[in-house]
Amino acid sequence: MKSIFKHSGKYTANSYTIDEVIASLSAQKVLIQEGVNFLSELDQNFSLDKITIRVDSLETGSLVWDLVIEIYGEYQADIENKVIGSLEQMFGMDIPEQYEGFVTLGALAVTYVVAKYAYDRVARSKGKGPNAAPHITGDNNVVIQQISSMIGQDNATIEKALERSLPPAKRKQLIPKVADFLRPSKKDKSAKIEIANAPDINSQALAEFPCDAELKAVDDSTTIDVADAKIDIRGTDRDKINSGWGAVIIGDERFPKRLPMDLYPTVDPEELARHQQVIANLLIECERRADKSLKPKRIHLISFEEL
Repeated sequence: MKSIFKHSGKYTANSYTIDEVIASLSAQKVLIQEGVNFLSELDQNFSLDKITIRVDSLETGSLVWDLVIEIYGEYQADIENKVIGSLEQMFGMDIPEQYEGFVTLGALAVTYVVAKYAYDRVARSKGKGPNAAPHITGDNNVVIQQISSMIGQDNATIEKALERSLPPAKRKQLIPKVADFLRPSKKDKSAKIEIANAPDINSQALAEFPCDAELKAVDDSTTIDVADAKIDIRGTDRDKINSGWGAVIIGDERFPKRLPMDLYPTVDPEELARHQQVIANLLIECERRADKSLKPKRIHLISFEEL
């Protein structure tokens, strides 16, 4: 089955180089693909086969783009027509008007999660703890709510699917793509990115995303991304996300000892405190010894699931 979606928008700044236009379109292709991968996680009965993205129109001046996304996939034959409140409403049929922004919302959710991850990496490189990045976080919450309303699933389900599709290593890998997508409107402090059938990316969120120099200055050689780690919770503080927590990473000889731990702002401390052991996506902060080896210092817990 094939479904067709549109993805349209406009950079409100008015000066672009050819390289920026090419980089923006290339970045959007990747972010759309990751957005569809995330959305497919919302329904385990849907099998995604391929995604085709083509340019419908492109206007210069104030850069306007219209892309067409073709999604090919299928439901398991034995459950077809039995899935309720899922992607089946949007795949394999003419897309109703109220669902036209579905793929765009998925791409935006990916963009905001990666943007927040980049923000926190820069903050840590400057010796600061994770910060809420209020506009990036708040705008992503709006996107999550819109997806939730479209398909009739709660926000927590949407967020968990997003976390599954974006482990730490992938978030890190996508930072340059998000930078390429946002860059044309970061040059003008009053500019924004207008998005059809979805919330705009406003100047405040654009300002929170690190500049190229800040991203380049991050020392990635002293951080280790770990996906699907089994951890044993050894310290809890429901009232704080940056202190009072500790954990041991089980079965990974690189991290033999208990380490202090802080929680990503989207992690629910109350929910985490209910579990002794969880499966988690982590970023391990290290220091470089004189012999060039790494000494683990702190766990940053990005997301978790029950065992």
